[in-house]
Amino acid sequence: MRNIKEIKPILASIYCINLLSNKDEDIDKILKYAFARILDSNTNLLTLSCIGKSKEQIMPEILQLLHEETKFIKDNK
Repeated sequence: MRNIKEIKPILASIYCINLLSNKDEDIDKILKYAFARILDSNTNLLTLSCIGKSKEQIMPEILQLLHEETKFIKDNK
C-alpha cells in the first residue's frame, strides 16, 4: 500500500462506525487485531471517544479526520 500513513485514520473510522451501528463482532475482532499487530496500539481511546454518541453525532468528526489525514473525501466527491 502506497499510503500506509492513512491506515490508522481509516481503521479508526471503521471501528467507530461499527461500534455505533449494529456492532459486528467479527469486524470488531479483526479491527482490534489490526490495531494490535499493524499499529502496535489498541482501541481503548477510540471506544472512550465514542461512548454516549450516536453514529449521526460522530460522523462529522469521522469525516473531519478522514479529510485531514487521508484523501478519502477528495477521492469520493
